[in-house]
Amino acid sequence: MKVLSNGLLVLLFMASPVCAAAADVIGHIHTLKGTASIVRGGATLAAAPGGALNQGDMVRTGNPGAVSIVMIDDTSVSMGPNSEISLKNYTFDPQSGKFSLVVRMVRGTFAYLTGLIGKLAPDSIQLLIPDAIIAIRGTKLLIEVKE
Repeated sequence: MKVLSNGLLVLLFMASPVCAAAADVIGHIHTLKGTASIVRGGATLAAAPGGALNQGDMVRTGNPGAVSIVMIDDTSVSMGPNSEISLKNYTFDPQSGKFSLVVRMVRGTFAYLTGLIGKLAPDSIQLLIPDAIIAIRGTKLLIEVKE
């Protein structure tokens, strides 16, 4: 019996980082054409379809490069070549009524399509661009940020 309970504790311990990592995921790379990367905590990772995105990640596309990102609330951001976006803040907790989407669009071209956050709490969305902050009230935007 002692061996069985120790085995269960080991399994629980091993599973906990996986659960914690899954809880950090705020979206994923839906499609990718050309080259793109994810900068996370100072490390640069190759982007791939299905790749997880976490709060604080930066996504960069190359030339050629195009990426579509889908957040867990179904918000969609598509990026063209030579584009960079930073996922600054994201909260989607409908049970407690907490919502936030703050994205910094550094450079490039972007298409934005709102998800459930835009429908449930449109005031909680901010798109940051170099010279302005865009508060989202609609559902679709096309944005170009020049260097």
